[in-house]
Amino acid sequence: MEEEPYIVQTLVQGLALDESSRGKSVEWPKPRRQSLSQRLGFQATERIQSDNDDTASQASEGADSVDRSSSPALRARAIRVECVEMCGTNVYVGTSHGHIVHYTINVPELTSDKEPERVCVQSVDLKLGGKRVEQLIALPMLNRLVVLCGSTLVFYMLSDLRVVSSNSAPTIKGVSCVACDERVDRTSNGVLLCVARMREISVYFVGADVRLEQQVMIEYSVASLCMYGNYVCLADTQTYKVLDLARIRSSGLDQGQLELLPTQQPRRDESGRVVRPPRPRTLVVGPNEFMFLTASGDDTTLGVIVTARGEALRGTLQFPAYPVSIVYDEPHVIAVFATGRIDVYDTRSEPRVVQSVVGDVPDLMRVRRACVCAGGWVSTRVGRREAIDASDLRVFEPSRLHEAVSGRDRAVWTEAVDEEVEWRRELVDEAEPPVWPGPDRQNGLDRKTASLSRWTDANIVVLGSDSLHILAPQPQLIHIDALLHQQHVKEAVALVDAALKGTTISMQSDEVEYCMQVAGMVCLKNMQLDDALLYFQRGHMDPRALLYLYPSHAEYAGPLLVPFAHIAMAPTLRQLFYEIGDLQSIASPEQQSQTEDLLEQYLEFCRTQMNTNEPPYASDAVPVIDTVLARVYADNMRHAKFSALVQCPNSVVGDIACAYLESAHKYYSCSLVYMAQGDVRSGLDLWRRLLEGEVSDERFGGMAEYLEYILGDLGDGVGHGLVDEYYWLVRHDVEASRHILACLADDTVAVLDADRVVGDMQAVGAQREFIERLIAANHTRAPHFTTILLTAYVAEAAQSTDAESGFQSAQARDLGLTFQSYVASEHSSRARLVEMLGAQRSVFDAPKVLACIEDAGNLGVERAMVLARLGRRDEAVEALVKAGDYAEAEMLLLRPMARESLARLAKQDASDKATDVARLLHLYVSVVDDDMAARLVSRLLDTYSEHISASTIEELPEHWMLGVVEPFVRHKLSDLAQSERASSVQRSVAIAHEQNARMQCAGDLINHGPVVLGVAQTCGVCRKLLGSSAFVYEPQSKQVKHISCA
Repeated sequence: MEEEPYIVQTLVQGLALDESSRGKSVEWPKPRRQSLSQRLGFQATERIQSDNDDTASQASEGADSVDRSSSPALRARAIRVECVEMCGTNVYVGTSHGHIVHYTINVPELTSDKEPERVCVQSVDLKLGGKRVEQLIALPMLNRLVVLCGSTLVFYMLSDLRVVSSNSAPTIKGVSCVACDERVDRTSNGVLLCVARMREISVYFVGADVRLEQQVMIEYSVASLCMYGNYVCLADTQTYKVLDLARIRSSGLDQGQLELLPTQQPRRDESGRVVRPPRPRTLVVGPNEFMFLTASGDDTTLGVIVTARGEALRGTLQFPAYPVSIVYDEPHVIAVFATGRIDVYDTRSEPRVVQSVVGDVPDLMRVRRACVCAGGWVSTRVGRREAIDASDLRVFEPSRLHEAVSGRDRAVWTEAVDEEVEWRRELVDEAEPPVWPGPDRQNGLDRKTASLSRWTDANIVVLGSDSLHILAPQPQLIHIDALLHQQHVKEAVALVDAALKGTTISMQSDEVEYCMQVAGMVCLKNMQLDDALLYFQRGHMDPRALLYLYPSHAEYAGPLLVPFAHIAMAPTLRQLFYEIGDLQSIASPEQQSQTEDLLEQYLEFCRTQMNTNEPPYASDAVPVIDTVLARVYADNMRHAKFSALVQCPNSVVGDIACAYLESAHKYYSCSLVYMAQGDVRSGLDLWRRLLEGEVSDERFGGMAEYLEYILGDLGDGVGHGLVDEYYWLVRHDVEASRHILACLADDTVAVLDADRVVGDMQAVGAQREFIERLIAANHTRAPHFTTILLTAYVAEAAQSTDAESGFQSAQARDLGLTFQSYVASEHSSRARLVEMLGAQRSVFDAPKVLACIEDAGNLGVERAMVLARLGRRDEAVEALVKAGDYAEAEMLLLRPMARESLARLAKQDASDKATDVARLLHLYVSVVDDDMAARLVSRLLDTYSEHISASTIEELPEHWMLGVVEPFVRHKLSDLAQSERASSVQRSVAIAHEQNARMQCAGDLINHGPVVLGVAQTCGVCRKLLGSSAFVYEPQSKQVKHISCA
């Protein structure tokens, strides 16, 4: 059953419209002349009664004249409400005897039998001849009340009903009708009024002052008009028309006027009497859309909806009779008939009656008119019901409201209100309802409310003779709840979204969350899983409740879950949980995986929401989310997500997760949980079981992943754990153990049980590699292992002489090359041997190693290195010269302080430099290769000439060429040259340099021409003006600089 859009609520009943005059003599005005409406022919002077419907004739517009010959008491009873305006809790009533009565009322409650209390603030006589007040228009932000009475338009102060000064708002006479621009809300700071005066249309801007904006002269008098932006729809005595004010301003009336249909004209009945037609009606029904009434061939009346261009894009409404009043409240047209019937038409699709109000309230039988007011507030007295659930938690419950309002059962409503004695939480402030802004307020009030159900904005008031009734829109929650009950989910959600736009309603309000949660459960029940997920996310469904639809997951998280009865939710929502039960049982085989995906995605969403500043779920839901999500990831083979979950900060309960994962044979996932929670030993135990084949898990990366973890995470400071893993690897996979040996910290290697490992290493020939690592880490038994390793290197190096031959070839090109430098780039046992012997930190049994080298016989450089370590320098030098490592010999003997010198290996005795040079010269002369000897001697004489006497030449072989000693002789002769000659030469050189510079400068000037500077020329360095300062020009860069900057 479709919900009715409005609820009829009595606002005021039994108005004493003359109460301001009680105790005073009432002076009635003299009989007045015909009103403008009567003169235009739209209102009969005499009452035209229908033969068949006496009641209709009494309520028609022709019945608004009063028999002046009647008694004063009868005239007092005939005072009626003619129009009304409502701003919040302020009600302004225009009467038939030219008064405005201002009331303040309490906020009425829908479906309440109690009439709201009212207080009469004041009653003002308009002093316009006692004529009826035809129309009231309130402009709250401007503190103005526009009054049309007796064809006179007057502006009053809204707060105290004082007439506005004529300088600001002049009185306008001869007005037949007035309309407000409905494109702009009346709560804005400025509105347009369209005023019809005989054959003239005037547009006024009403702000702080009233000013005329535009005037349009027309052919006939106007009886009805409405305005939207630049368009005015009017009915004159001949036709319905649409005026385009903008086009009229630019091109004239002919171009800006669009005629629609003729209006109804007076006719004569069978007896010859003239029957006046009812007053034509026009109204705005949307942006640039208008509706007007026209008679059809039978007794019905049509409501034609057209655009500003005259196009009929929407259907035509059909009324059973001509309405005495008609208004538009999007998307509904509300028609009031003379019989007291009120029909509500929906114009969104095919126009149809969606609600009829006939005599629900007794006084509605005398209904006369409907008015669109600025707006008023009506309380629904619901928003969050304090119902006690099984868990003693207070939860939201709209069902009683829906039952009471939609069924109009006031007894049920009263009972529900009596049960809800204490309202602990309202979505808007309970103490004071929203009020309309006064004239001193700068900002308008958002007519939307902060709740889907607590308040409703009622701006349609139906007038009786002495009563006012509100057509209040049903609270949104009632519509939404009914649609969800009928499983019209999309329509319900659309209403929620529409309510959220431009309002202060929070997406996290209880009402919105309730609607979304029920929508999600309805979709879930129908296996619309994608929609269900979306609505659960928008409604922040409690993930603990959702888990109860997955019994296996609920059992898994059992200790963490609160009982389902203790989770706060509305009974309607709880009933949906009971109806679904086990989600897996109602899902088809194809949908089983989809239900798991829904749970996974929703738990991921919940986990993200719990990291926000205002988590929407209880704090004890966090371990439930993470622990269940770990299982879901493991079951659904989401290995990357599982790893990211357990490795980032989380609240996974390890005992629960690991117990399930081991029972499900998901050993690898279980090991990750152990490691992430600091129990590395348990995690590695599982990995070792996997590597040994005791258990299996295809997701485990095998030895590669094990080594990566050992060398990475475990190697970062966990010494003893890494040593234990190394011992296990040596037994299980010696080759794999070699990979982590080099990654062990030196402190860890230094305490290894070497004897425990060496035996296993020998089986694969890895003993030497292990010993090298022990030595590099300064193991406690390093000297012993170093000696063993050096003897092994000596044995390997003695088997090859490739290094010597290559060194000799390289040395022929560079006499400064040492054997250590030559073999340093090689990766051979000879290179490692030389490196260890030359390392100052190496500790070994030198005599034992020397004996081994001497037994080998062809390792002269290595022998010299050991001799140098033993402090036998002279023997080491002789060995180096003999082995051909002349550069090393020179460093050892002549440059002992050099960083590369073997002299650093042991403390050497002090010696005379000249003696050492002479000794080395003697050794070079005795070199077998005569050419090499000559080169060595020549270099030595040239380098150390100051330590060699001239007589030394006599010791050289006579057959050597003069070039061997020429550098030496030149040095000696240079020492004998006089200082004056040296100075003369230096002076000559300086003069030559200066002359060359001058010649170059002259050449540059010739090639580049003169340098011309402008007045604005700046320095290329400091950017200041050169002026008359001395400057320099650089031809290469073409820059001009100050001399001081050059």
